[in-house]
Amino acid sequence: MAKSLNRKSLNRRHLQAGFTLLEVIVALTITGFVLGSLFSLLGGSKQLTWRSEASLIEATRLRAATNFALLEDEYFDVEPILEDDSYEIRSIDILEEPERKTQASTYTLEEYEILNSDRGIIITGSRWIQLALPR
Repeated sequence: MAKSLNRKSLNRRHLQAGFTLLEVIVALTITGFVLGSLFSLLGGSKQLTWRSEASLIEATRLRAATNFALLEDEYFDVEPILEDDSYEIRSIDILEEPERKTQASTYTLEEYEILNSDRGIIITGSRWIQLALPR
């Protein structure tokens, strides 16, 4: 009789080679936490990528507007390549002449502004311009 009980317990051990329900639930919970953290990292990375792309596009547009403002100096006719109306380039005034000047010149410095009213950006700079008559 002892032999038959030993065989039955051995057979049960052979039949119970799988996982218990508790072990499966714990494994799925751990897997869920790991996958959830990976997906949140992936989502944050994607948002950072979109924000940096928008910032890079804005910086490129601003650089193009600045380059155009510097090239639009009355030396040559400059054709606008970019069709971007978000930046407005305005001439402010000719800078005051130095106190001591050796001779009259047709070239002088002019101050300009680059404005973006949507973002509240105002950039000022100066550029050389050519006058019709020497000053």
